[in-house]
Formats: sequence, structure tokens, C-alpha cells
Amino acid sequence: MKSSRARHPTMADHNSTFSDVAILIVSYNGMGFLADCLASIHECGELPPPGQIVVVDNASTDGSADFVEQNYPEVTCIRLASNTGFVGGNNAGFAHIRQQMPNVRYVALLNQDTIVRPGWLAALREAVQPEDVGCAQAKLLFHPETDLINSAGNRSHYLGFGFVSAYRQKDDGRFDAPGDIAFCSGAAMVVKVSAIARDDLFDPAYFAYLEDAELGWYMRLRGLRNVYCPASLVCHRYQFRRNAMMYYRLEQNRWRLLLTYYRWPTLLLILPALLMMEGGLLFYFLGVRAMKQKLRSWSVLGEFASIMRKRRAAQRQRTVGDRQLTGIFIGKADFPEVSNPLLNYVGNPLLSLYWRIARLLLWW
Repeated sequence: MKSSRARHPTMADHNSTFSDVAILIVSYNGMGFLADCLASIHECGELPPPGQIVVVDNASTDGSADFVEQNYPEVTCIRLASNTGFVGGNNAGFAHIRQQMPNVRYVALLNQDTIVRPGWLAALREAVQPEDVGCAQAKLLFHPETDLINSAGNRSHYLGFGFVSAYRQKDDGRFDAPGDIAFCSGAAMVVKVSAIARDDLFDPAYFAYLEDAELGWYMRLRGLRNVYCPASLVCHRYQFRRNAMMYYRLEQNRWRLLLTYYRWPTLLLILPALLMMEGGLLFYFLGVRAMKQKLRSWSVLGEFASIMRKRRAAQRQRTVGDRQLTGIFIGKADFPEVSNPLLNYVGNPLLSLYWRIARLLLWW
């Protein structure tokens, strides 16, 4: 592959407007994506100073790290000894930025399979300026189907599921209004460094899946907003891949989320809905031949002591009640790639009704 140095501006041409920004990309066997991702960043011209674009390589075996170092010497490349997942890679990069770049106030996270458009960083940086905003997410478009939306902000279900908004909807102006969202997608977001009052950006236990939801709940628990910024456009080569490990991690992390952030009365209030959902999930996982992974996910209860330590740390930072925390949570389970008549015509009406009633009782 040819060097891309001749195709992009040099970091000597960085824009001083972004001297307080670092861009963080976690890569794993990303040779098919990194060239386009890094080239798009440079071609947009919204460049932080040399070294403040950070690529964390999760022990790739395809030469990704070599490609970055050879073609983008102004990019900081951190090589990890093993694959630590999306969470571990971002935590390693975030720790490096905090330690080595004290002037950085904002960290932009990008997936390796994204392509940014001009103005993406300026818009996100502007969106996190208000004191009460912790994170801002770009409008994510599919690539190459750039007329379709991948995410217009993410939503949380009161039982801990995370869903994207406007999935595969036409980008026809209906989703151009900025506003508060439950959590920002880790594929394209800016985090305010001062909003992270803990050691890690993401909870290390999550590895992958719902880690961005956990960050969003962490912000909301402390009275900070997560916002959707449609003026920032990022294309995403997203592909839905259903696999047993995904089911296992999603279910484990969902329980971590609930046990860490809800007050005990809230958990008691939603317990009937939780039990109903567990029963429905058992039938679903049986149908997709992933029952073993569902049962295995209950092993998270073996981490109860560790989760309780994290719970106490999170609750000490709480500035809002659960009524405000869950104020924009939804009652409908809206899995974009799953169509299930039992869920659509029985489960969702019951779950939504239960949440409407629970919200009337949720005064704490």
C-alpha cells in the first residue's frame, strides 16, 4: 500500500483551534479501514498538534501498527501486548492522553471503520462547551449507503438494553435537531476530560458492548448531559454480526449496568418486568441456539462483590435521583436487526405499560 503522506496536509499545518483536542482510535486488524479513516481526518483539516492523534493497536496481526507508524509518523501509535477489546484499548489511550497531554480538554473517539466529513470535529467540540454537557455524538451515516442513518443518538431501555435511534432511516432532515440522548455511541463522540472523575474512561469489566451506555449512565447520574450533534457527520462501515459471544457480553453488561446505577427501590420496582424479560430471553436464546451463552451470562452474579464496590463508588458521585436518571429512558425494546412477533405484539405492549406505571411511582 502506498504511503498516504503525499495525500494529506502535514501536522505542521494543524489548526490551533484544536490544540486542546486529542483524537483516539482503537484498532484491531484494521488494515482495511485505517487508511481511509486517517486520510479523512487529515483531509478535513481539523488537526490537533502532532502526537494528539492516538491510535491504540490491540495486538493486531495484519500489520496495522506498522502501517500507521510508517505512513503517519505524526500519529502516536500505542501497541498493546494483547487484545484488550474496545474498552481496554480506549482506556489505555485515554490514560496516555491524560498523562502526556495535560493541555487536552476534549477527547474525540472514533471507530477504525469510520470516515469523517468536514466540520465533524468543530461541531462536536462546540456541542460539549456547555458546563452541564459531558459527551456529544455525531450523526452516524452508513457507508457506502450514506443516505441512510446508522445512529442519530442512542437510547436506553429501563431494563438496561441499548438501542440506536433512526436506524436505517433516510437522512432527509427529520433527524437534524440536536438534543439530549441517553448515551453517545463510542463510534464517533467527544468526551470532556473534566467530566471523567474516575481512573478509566470505560468500566474495564465490560470489554465490549454497552460500554458506551455505561459511560452515558455515569454522566447522567452526576447531572451531566449526553447530546446528539447532527451538524457533525461521520460515515460508518457498520455491519451487524450476530454471534454467541455478543449475546454473552451484552447480557452480562446489562446486569452490571442495572446493579451499578439503579437505587435498590428502583430495582425492586422493575423486578417483575425483569423477570418477565428473563423468561422471554430464555425462549429467544433457545431459538437462536445461544442458550448456553445466556445461562453463562448469569455468572456475572459471581462478581457481586466487585460490582458492589463499583456501585458504592458510583452512588457516592450521584447528584440526581433515579427519576431524573431515567427521564428519557424508553419502555419499548426496539432491537433493529431482530423481528419477533411475540416481542412486538405481547412483550413490548406489556413492557411499555409497566414502565408508564412505574414512572408514576418512581418519585426518588
